[in-house]
Amino acid sequence: MKKIILLLIFAFAINSCSTETYQPDTSLLVLPIDSVIMPASFATDSTSVIKIKYRRPSNCYGFNGFYYAKHDFTRTVAIEAVLFNQGGCELETDNLKEVELRFTPVSSGTYNFKFWLGNDVNNVEQYLIVDAIVP
Repeated sequence: MKKIILLLIFAFAINSCSTETYQPDTSLLVLPIDSVIMPASFATDSTSVIKIKYRRPSNCYGFNGFYYAKHDFTRTVAIEAVLFNQGGCELETDNLKEVELRFTPVSSGTYNFKFWLGNDVNNVEQYLIVDAIVP
């Protein structure tokens, strides 16, 4: 009886150490921003909230954070989403989602925010550009 129990424990241990883990069928992508509400100025070393609205194409898309690129005083922002490729998705054309981006400037200057609005008919990226002053 002890040998059978040890054999079962050994078999369970081998199966639980598999390097293959289940990954749902997902894709990461970037969604355009619909609108932005932000202050015209920020205080150094103080965290402020930028409210960003976007649309999910369907209920199979989930918010995964922000695409956020920094270069000097320029900040490029877009919505990072995960698409769950599961079928049964329902379109969401009128449902705006709101998320908050927290921004903490560490030095004075004029920050240039570029919020990605998507591509135009010629596949050229379009941005909502907003300058914010940090005195």
